[in-house]
Amino acid sequence: MPSMYRTVLWSWLTLPAWASFALAQGAQGGARTVDPVFTRAQQMVTAGQDVAGRAVIDSVLAVTPEDTPRYAEALFWRATFSKTAAAAERDYRRISIEYPLSPRAQESLLRLAQLEKTRGDRASARVHLERIQREHPTGPTSVRASVTLAQLAFDDGDAVAACAAVAVARGGLTAADVELRNQVDYFGPRCANLAATPTRNTTLDTAASPPAAARRTPPPAAETREYSVQVAAYDTRAAADTLAKRLAARGYSVRVAGDSKPYRVRVGRYATRDRANDAARQMAKANVSGVVVTAEPR
Repeated sequence: MPSMYRTVLWSWLTLPAWASFALAQGAQGGARTVDPVFTRAQQMVTAGQDVAGRAVIDSVLAVTPEDTPRYAEALFWRATFSKTAAAAERDYRRISIEYPLSPRAQESLLRLAQLEKTRGDRASARVHLERIQREHPTGPTSVRASVTLAQLAFDDGDAVAACAAVAVARGGLTAADVELRNQVDYFGPRCANLAATPTRNTTLDTAASPPAAARRTPPPAAETREYSVQVAAYDTRAAADTLAKRLAARGYSVRVAGDSKPYRVRVGRYATRDRANDAARQMAKANVSGVVVTAEPR
């Protein structure tokens, strides 16, 4: 716990640098510029006037309609200048769910993943990083997300997912991404080793040298079974689609199963029941309840 506390504390002690980076990101692209009000708030925070800087953002939120792009922008800056990680996470999560088309959605997802990674919630961090890859496949934030995803996947022993993320990151690198390129190059040999390693079935076939007929025998059905987390079942497809869209906006890999009622809303496909149970527990922490079921055939 002390180590995690130091990590979180450092994140917020370096808040002015984070705010400066956000301003720089906002200035890139030319078409979108940072509102002078938020620039002034950033200058206050950088100068040590944290309370005054936050008050400026709060005043903008108080007079801005919630269904406008400027409200999402103000939420982003309130999160950036937040006094606590928990408060920042609430605003970043709200942007990612309620304002998925905001120019700040991509960076909000990345910061959510960074906060989740800091507190040890690796599964949720990977969900948000994978969402960046799906919904925001280009730009510097996407590259940073892919590098972070690769690191988490390698640490989880998921070399296939890690090397897929490395490939995505490498494809988005620019000449200016010196540090990111160094990280991608660091992972490179591990992916080369993966490509050179025989698959598990090939290795077992070679070691045991079973008869050719046995090697051609398909695995039993139990080995190909998959599991999902079912969150609801409806009599109408429209109701199921509505929930599925809401969950997809929160970053879940969701689908509607069934061609007739009940239409089942299911999240993910997992190779083992244990993995599905882990996913269900993580979803419960985000107030999404569900039960583990055997997934329908692909």
